[in-house]
Amino acid sequence: MKKISTYVFLILIIISCNQSKKETKVNSSILKNETKSKKVTSNAPLFVYGIDISKYQGDEITELSKQKDSLSFIICKATEGITYTDPKFSYNWKMIKEKSFIRGAYHFYRSDDDPIAQANHFTNTIASIKKSDIPPIIDFEVGGIDVSQSVEEVQHTLKIFINQLEKILERKPIIYTSVSTGNKYLNDSFFADYKLWIANYNGEKSPDLPNAWKEKGWLMWQRSDSYKLDGVTDDLDMFNGSLEEFKIFIKNSSIK
Repeated sequence: MKKISTYVFLILIIISCNQSKKETKVNSSILKNETKSKKVTSNAPLFVYGIDISKYQGDEITELSKQKDSLSFIICKATEGITYTDPKFSYNWKMIKEKSFIRGAYHFYRSDDDPIAQANHFTNTIASIKKSDIPPIIDFEVGGIDVSQSVEEVQHTLKIFINQLEKILERKPIIYTSVSTGNKYLNDSFFADYKLWIANYNGEKSPDLPNAWKEKGWLMWQRSDSYKLDGVTDDLDMFNGSLEEFKIFIKNSSIK
């Protein structure tokens, strides 16, 4: 019995080791389940995933690697309102590039701040943005909206902000928002002309969309706000297409 028990024990150890080798650093059930449901037809990655970070993730960027993590892009917070700059922006912006991830930056828009001043603050902060970087992103969410303002007032100043961004950077920005916020404040066809990064945690295979983008579709999807990566909580994002299509989109985002 001792010999048999020892043999079984060794077999279990070997099996356990083999299983641990198969596990990747990014072990989200979202990635696992979707990979199983897809048929591999080429050597290209099945999905283009990324995360968005700010000061709340600390120095997480130092631990990330394209060789170990199933991530292709990282978006970081740059600015908010007319004076605030995320204290981790400069470091994150530099490190994302050094680690060869596709990088992007966003501005948290505040409807009660001057739109021109906000645009200038954002563009001055991301002055080093390259044509190979994701176009500038406008984070438009309920936390930045002054509820004392009418929908028309919010829309008017947001349009000024967007136009100023385009004028300075000669890039067409991306709008980040939720379904409810989009339906209330972004119901003007003007906004639907911009690509959508939708925040929607419905647990489904495709996101719910604000009415203005029902036919236009989505560019990126923030699928989860509680994704764990090495013990740090991140937002999990997904690009709607292949890596090659992502690069083509970025290349074509300049205003000609």
